Amino acid sequence: MNKSLNVPAELDAALLNCKVYIVLLNYNGSADTIECLESLQNLNYSNYQVLIIDNSQVDSPFITLLNWAILKNIKFDQTTESELDLEMFQHQFVFVKAKQNNGFAAGNNIALKAILKVSGFDDYVWLLNNDTVVDKEALKNQISYVLKPENKRIGILGSKLIYYFDQDKIQAIGGKFNENFYITTHIGEGESIKKNKEEFQEIDYIVGAAMLVSHQFLKEVGILNEDFFLYYEELDWANRAKKQNWTLDWCEDSIVFHKEGASIGSSYKSTQKSFFSEINIFKSRKIFVKKYYKPGLRFYVASLLLILNRVRKGKLKLGLALLKITFEK
Repeated sequence: MNKSLNVPAELDAALLNCKVYIVLLNYNGSADTIECLESLQNLNYSNYQVLIIDNSQVDSPFITLLNWAILKNIKFDQTTESELDLEMFQHQFVFVKAKQNNGFAAGNNIALKAILKVSGFDDYVWLLNNDTVVDKEALKNQISYVLKPENKRIGILGSKLIYYFDQDKIQAIGGKFNENFYITTHIGEGESIKKNKEEFQEIDYIVGAAMLVSHQFLKEVGILNEDFFLYYEELDWANRAKKQNWTLDWCEDSIVFHKEGASIGSSYKSTQKSFFSEINIFKSRKIFVKKYYKPGLRFYVASLLLILNRVRKGKLKLGLALLKITFEK
């Protein structure tokens, strides 16, 4: 797919002034990251810089990424988290080795903090999962969309996420928060890619696999909340955005293919989420509820029902671990 918006001349000129910092977080997923980087090289948009943050616990995934760039004759910069200073780096690709893995939010924040020091009013940041592949018009269509006068208060803009392995179906166009069970669900999951935007319900948050934000948004709302190791950080960001009178939206002409959860063993479509994924969902869910709600009787009853559903499927060890998370102080 390479559908491109019809961009008025004045917007087309404005596009040239918008530098986009693209942020990828690599955790033991070099093959996926490389495929994503190769798709970024084909973007019909030239004013961008890619920051690849590697928070793998060993050096080999980072070395693999560097070797790929060398073999492809790509000019790049290489640095560490403690020495990251974008004013020192001019190449389109910057590879950064993190000190340790502190989770999704913290890993992305390494880049966001550095970007805020050098970016200007017209700049944007595109947070992408490393297990995505982008259509060549995806970024141009997003920038064209947010530059429209009526869209100036869009805080977080999503893309149309399509299953990488089933490209006739949508993975998500956004997410919904269920206040009865305090869980999130994807809107559009399994729907046809031909379904029009107006046919979908309103979203509560942008799915973290592809989120575009502006410099102004980051200044007003702030970076991701590192209390969340994994999951619920994008819902927290959305809630904070709304409190600052920013809106959420998604661009149906920005197509991103998503392999979903390749590095953490969690497929949204799969009923077999990894133990690691399930544990972090419950931890982040509790942190979120404590922040925005009072974890009273409804929270504990809902948690028990969710746990019983897992035990019913034979996941007794997981059920006991989730029970501990739910009731520990």
